[in-house]
Amino acid sequence: MHDAPPPLRTDGAALVAQIRAGDRHAFERLFREMYAPVVAFAARYVGDPRAEELAQELFFDLWQKREQWELRGSVRAYLFTAARNRALNVRRRDAVEHDWADEEGADSVRHLHAPPPRPDELLDTTERTATVASALAALPERARLAMHLRWRDELSYAEIADVLGITVKSVENSLARSLKALRARVESLG
Repeated sequence: MHDAPPPLRTDGAALVAQIRAGDRHAFERLFREMYAPVVAFAARYVGDPRAEELAQELFFDLWQKREQWELRGSVRAYLFTAARNRALNVRRRDAVEHDWADEEGADSVRHLHAPPPRPDELLDTTERTATVASALAALPERARLAMHLRWRDELSYAEIADVLGITVKSVENSLARSLKALRARVESLG
């Protein structure tokens, strides 16, 4: 008949020394005795599902860094303090993420964070720009100038007529012919 191991003395330096030396049995006993209380304590800060994860990470990190474990006071106080600190970090991170999500969702901020163009979109834009530039270059000089004045410089038909010294009707006809020629050229190149 095996005697059950005595309950851990969670205030002793001997337990810490055993765990620091790599004694898995001592660590397992600590885990079995303190896991549920640490989860219950952390749940007060972060809720049930996250408290379990927090406690698991706490014990995992404790085992991983056991050689550096310095204890001042009781093991129980150490574990609760570590759980509280981790829970407060989770709450701070959640608050920052919540604030960020609120700001990102605001109309005044959303336009500042336009997603970068995809490489295929950049290639399409570059090819389209080259095609249009080639088609514009094929137009007669006066028609090319009228197109630039209208769409690049955003001049009205009357202003273009003044600049080129022609009638408004001539500007209208020139732009209509130029657009038709551009469409045909772009379609043949594209």
